[in-house]
Amino acid sequence: MPRTKQKTDHYQLVADQLLALLQQGTVPWARGWATTPYCNAHSGHRYSGLNPVLAEVSVMTRGYESTLFVGFNQAKEMGLTMTKGSKATWLRLGGTGKQDEVDPETGETSEKYYRFSKWIAVYNLDCFTDEDASMKCADLIERYRGEPNTEPRIAEAESLIAAQQAEIVFGGNRACYSPKADQIHLPTYESFSTPEAYYATAIHELSHRTGHASRLSRDLSGVKGTPQYAFEELIADMAAAFVCSGLGIQPDLEHHASYLASWMRLIADDKQAFFRAYCRAQAAADLLLETAGLSAEQPTSPEAC
Repeated sequence: MPRTKQKTDHYQLVADQLLALLQQGTVPWARGWATTPYCNAHSGHRYSGLNPVLAEVSVMTRGYESTLFVGFNQAKEMGLTMTKGSKATWLRLGGTGKQDEVDPETGETSEKYYRFSKWIAVYNLDCFTDEDASMKCADLIERYRGEPNTEPRIAEAESLIAAQQAEIVFGGNRACYSPKADQIHLPTYESFSTPEAYYATAIHELSHRTGHASRLSRDLSGVKGTPQYAFEELIADMAAAFVCSGLGIQPDLEHHASYLASWMRLIADDKQAFFRAYCRAQAAADLLLETAGLSAEQPTSPEAC
């Protein structure tokens, strides 16, 4: 007897992805940079309502670089070739429909309006190759790119970043520090919503970098969702706030709230965790400022923590 294909529970699929992000201390509805808007690469339709969040959940959980999506048939029409193993992103289509209704007693016809919603499958542009496409993926990204941040840079903050002599790779839509490669990844300055968001994010990642074995030698081995990871994020967040304060910059990190739960759990489980994090954050901030020649004070010793 043929096995009946189990119907996909799209709500559960999204819920599982969302919970995974929240457990990692990440919210998919707030980020410090304005990347290319979520839209359909074929029609140019810009997603609205819940769909930008659903698209962002998919981008974050699957590590996509692009914020553009297309339907399967649209992709074929564009000459795009889907890569093996690609997974659909499910968006919610809704609206109002109209149908004629005949009164069985009088025979009169009236119009009846109804609301409808359904799930539609689209695929991220990263799921395709464009060798046979009339328009290349890079051109599509450029076509729908959002307005860049054109505000002037802040000279003192630029000097502090340059003084660290850190290896920074610019581009993409993720900000992170890799201890193994001792390398920072940042979106470009122009893609951030404000100069403050750019500098706060850059300094946050530089604060993580101070924990490398060749600098302040903190434990950077924690993975997302663990107390060790939450502890290091707390250090980097406070250090970035200290440095931004020293530079006279509002620490415009838009993910603070996403870490609150993990920090509260951390502090509830260990009453001294905050004080140890503060001490290490101050040491990290001191190192960044000292390296840039912006602080005359004696740096905080991490051994004092």
